[in-house]
Amino acid sequence: MDALNYLREEIKAYFFESTELQLSSAYANHRRFNFYFEIASGQHYLLYLSWEGDDERFTLKCLEFTDWETLKKLIDAYPETGSKAFNIGKPRSTISFFYLGKDRLSALDYRGVINGHIDSSEISGRQLMGSINPFS
Repeated sequence: MDALNYLREEIKAYFFESTELQLSSAYANHRRFNFYFEIASGQHYLLYLSWEGDDERFTLKCLEFTDWETLKKLIDAYPETGSKAFNIGKPRSTISFFYLGKDRLSALDYRGVINGHIDSSEISGRQLMGSINPFS
């Protein structure tokens, strides 16, 4: 899927220290709708990209955890336990949007801490990442 690949690459390009978390091979035949990214080692934030599955609608969240040690334990458990490992994370920033094409996203809803002023109905992938960046 072009949209999903584009968004995953945008996350990795903007948060250049990020790592996409991988599930164990036990999940190999399951359709994936949720993708998690450790933003940077030693930080207590995690990015969560959710695909609605039927169309080009997505949600990107920055989850905050109490400390790095707690998040590290959850990351280590993720390959075997799946997304339920991160249920204790608190949403810091949430943006829902439609993918219109490469570098064209239509913002639908913003909640939490949003960086900058995004007053256009159409934003770029870089603007999306900057708006949820917990280090800004």
